[in-house]
Amino acid sequence: MKLAGLLALAALIFGIAAAPASAQTVIKLGTATINDVQHEYIKRLAERMNKQLAGKVKVEVYPAEQLGNNARMLEGLALGTVEGVIGPPEFIVGVDPRFQIVGAPGLIKDIHHAVRLTEDAKFREALFGFGEAKGIKGLGVVLYGGNVWATRKPVTSLADFKGMKVRVLASQMHTVPLQHIGVTGVPMAPSEAVQALASGAIDGVRTGITIFTTFKYYDIVKDVTQVDGDGTIVSMFYVGKKWFDGLPADVRKAVLETSAKLEPEMNKWSVDEIGKAEAQWKSNGGQIHRITGPDQAEFQKRMRAAADEVANKNPRIRDAYNLMVERAKATEK
Repeated sequence: MKLAGLLALAALIFGIAAAPASAQTVIKLGTATINDVQHEYIKRLAERMNKQLAGKVKVEVYPAEQLGNNARMLEGLALGTVEGVIGPPEFIVGVDPRFQIVGAPGLIKDIHHAVRLTEDAKFREALFGFGEAKGIKGLGVVLYGGNVWATRKPVTSLADFKGMKVRVLASQMHTVPLQHIGVTGVPMAPSEAVQALASGAIDGVRTGITIFTTFKYYDIVKDVTQVDGDGTIVSMFYVGKKWFDGLPADVRKAVLETSAKLEPEMNKWSVDEIGKAEAQWKSNGGQIHRITGPDQAEFQKRMRAAADEVANKNPRIRDAYNLMVERAKATEK
């Protein structure tokens, strides 16, 4: 009888101890990169959510494709194995082709202009709404950086681009404009690009400069090229709509408010990191070339014409693109 009583007491104690853990809402957040604005965003989101709702939620952070590449993480949202993802919207153009408008070149003057656009209410409302019908809910958007090129040979003029194969994001707003300057765009995951560049399978990579320093591209190539009007990369934080709508009201409110409050500080963090990355590239023996003058003007003209071409050929994205053109103009100064 004493043994039975002890066992019952132990079971009761164990049950009480286990109850809070079993009642926790586990939130897994993923991104394809590491040690950049995307990783920093979900780290800070997790830290604040875990503090604010201690014992009620457990937010876990998985950078560097630990939950799979962007396509696998998107599947995870649908299956309920991943709750949130941050990455360029171009990776979810399969959900809705309108997401690709954010990569349109020729519209954004500089990174500060890009920040103003991400803060624009009309732009945000449209961007966050693109995936709603397919179960994707946008909650935040932050600047990643302007497109720059890391190349196996120096690129200092418009003519130098001709004939190159370059890794790009997977949307027509990236591949078609490159065709207009003689470049073949090759979509691939960030994890694949380093090896492809090192092996000579591609001639360059076009993305934000913080990727180049995080993945130590300077050990492979030494030349980076910048051209004004080359388009900007933004990162969107999105969740599964069904999961989000099913959260307890206080948790849903905390996710929404915390993600929004992070944006201004993360945009500033990103701008600062871009400056640090440029300095780091140079300190590791790299060079940064800037194409200016008539070549820059022709580059921007061709890229903008290509973006217009993509939009005009696709009725599903035309209105969204025209809205971005309008909001980019409205936020230029």
